[in-house]
Amino acid sequence: MILIEKKIAEKTLGFLAKKSLSKLSVPEILKNTNSKKINIKSKIDLLKNINRYVDHLIIRETKSIENSTSKDMLFEVLMTRFEILQQNRKSFIEIYKGFKNKPLYFIKLLPSFLESMIITAELSKFNVNGLKGSVRLKGLMFVYFYTFFQWIDDKSSSLEKTMTGLDRNLDQAEKFGKLLK
Repeated sequence: MILIEKKIAEKTLGFLAKKSLSKLSVPEILKNTNSKKINIKSKIDLLKNINRYVDHLIIRETKSIENSTSKDMLFEVLMTRFEILQQNRKSFIEIYKGFKNKPLYFIKLLPSFLESMIITAELSKFNVNGLKGSVRLKGLMFVYFYTFFQWIDDKSSSLEKTMTGLDRNLDQAEKFGKLLK
């Protein structure tokens, strides 16, 4: 991720900490940036950029992840994602509210979320290749989004409820995966 993309993501998150997604203005965010070097033309582009920024941070934060079981590694990578979201909690909750008001935004971002789950799987050494892998990837997305709703309700700074929920959700997914075999 190039520096200008990082700055735009941070500026967008700062804006969303104070105002709603509906008030997000691309020209306002791109003001005082060298936006000629970057292809951002819409709110969706800004949101995709934030998603890439979070992925960038996750890759950086999990470089030294300890080799373990896929479940444990998935837990570590997904919790890293929630810890990053927590740093900009107000902004990400505002994005979520925007999705509730304009579901088309969420639909347009699904390919970006899928890329994020592929990155999560790769970092966790979780095989998502082939037909079976495709099912596993969809399961991983389900676990993430289900846990995301738990994160929204988790008001603690320690994210205890999120951790407990993620662990339980991964256990359930593992059991379901064994049933499919």
